[in-house]
Amino acid sequence: MPRPKVTNQMTTTQVTRQLGMGISQLVSWIEHGALPPPSSIDKNGVRYFDQDWLRKARQIVKSKLGGLTDESRR
Repeated sequence: MPRPKVTNQMTTTQVTRQLGMGISQLVSWIEHGALPPPSSIDKNGVRYFDQDWLRKARQIVKSKLGGLTDESRR
């Protein structure tokens, strides 16, 4: 079954790359309320995140990790 075309939204994998964290860490932070819920979830359970969500998440991650991401640790 083909995936629905979603514009201006990112998948979990794309968001984890942007935030410099693993999928399990992202999901855990969402489930524990450290990050907001996804912008939308399709009928198959695929999470989608918009640019506003990513902006908010970047601020939260920066404050919790003191600005450290995978890229800045290298």
